[in-house]
Amino acid sequence: MEIFKLAKLYAKHPTLHKQHIQKYHQMRAPYSLISTEPLIFYMTYSLSEEFCHASLEPIFNYFQDRTVYFLKNWWWDMESPHEVAKVREMENQHIRQYPKHKFIHICNTLQQQQVFDEYSLNAVFCNQNCLIDERIFKPINDMSKEFDAVYDARIWPYKRHLLAQKIDSVAFIYTFDPAEAYYYEVRSLFPDAHYFNHALAKDGMSALLSPEIVNQCLNACRVGLCLSSVEGAMYASIQYLLSGLPVVSTKSKGGRDVFFDEEYTLIVEDNPDAVKEGVDELIRRNISPEIIRFQVIEKIQEHRLTFIKLIQSIYDQEEINKDFSLEWENIFFNKLYKLQRPEQTIKQLELAKIGV
Repeated sequence: MEIFKLAKLYAKHPTLHKQHIQKYHQMRAPYSLISTEPLIFYMTYSLSEEFCHASLEPIFNYFQDRTVYFLKNWWWDMESPHEVAKVREMENQHIRQYPKHKFIHICNTLQQQQVFDEYSLNAVFCNQNCLIDERIFKPINDMSKEFDAVYDARIWPYKRHLLAQKIDSVAFIYTFDPAEAYYYEVRSLFPDAHYFNHALAKDGMSALLSPEIVNQCLNACRVGLCLSSVEGAMYASIQYLLSGLPVVSTKSKGGRDVFFDEEYTLIVEDNPDAVKEGVDELIRRNISPEIIRFQVIEKIQEHRLTFIKLIQSIYDQEEINKDFSLEWENIFFNKLYKLQRPEQTIKQLELAKIGV
């Protein structure tokens, strides 16, 4: 079905759209198995319903009598004591049911770690953006720049696309909700923008772009945009930088600024004029993409080392005589999680005679 016909159907029947989304996600959850000895899972999580995926309850139940470490990354701003109090209660309830399970919270900001510490939660400051694969996101030297700015963001109101309305030429990489009125507002406000997902799709549909294709799209642009005021660490922000794009960002909470530097990023006010001026200024600076990338990778390596040391500390605590740093290259992949079915992981573990 063509995307615009589907959009009209969803707009007329929002319950149908919700059912389709639930069906799509109900069997999959964002996580990965890092180690089987000891058992270590990396998982991404949010208290917000809009990011809910399948439950990991099957894995919890399967390993109910085993010591398992769950490294929980929070992909939304989590510096509010009120929200962290909810996390502590959730964790306490879980431990009462599964006493051998252990949680370590991967925090995107130092402030987040401090709040988690205040609530006696095991937390480490290690920004999730260090888990974006620099082998995928990189400058492409022979590509010409077609657009002044690119915004890689789902077309939802909190992303504030409207702040880009005065940029001379802008491109979008996105996912969207066809039942969301904001999508049509953006399409109306930016009739001349380049919509990568539709341009690269067939039959009028919106294509889901692979990371490699996203990198190609980024390399056709001069500046990356980050326009939300609150979210998580925003993977797109580090993808811009690894691809050699300088960044214009509004003031924000959530941790995307951890890898920023005033040489290649500008923090501007929340208005279209300031955003356009920031884009124009960074274009004038004409910063070498390789310089941006080199400086960002240096920052990334610091956080990756923290992550590797964390896993090694678990090995040491469990008296496992292994060096995790030697395993990293075989374990690491982009974002370090994928949407997958917990039952499938259990089946694979059973076949490998793990946990039985």
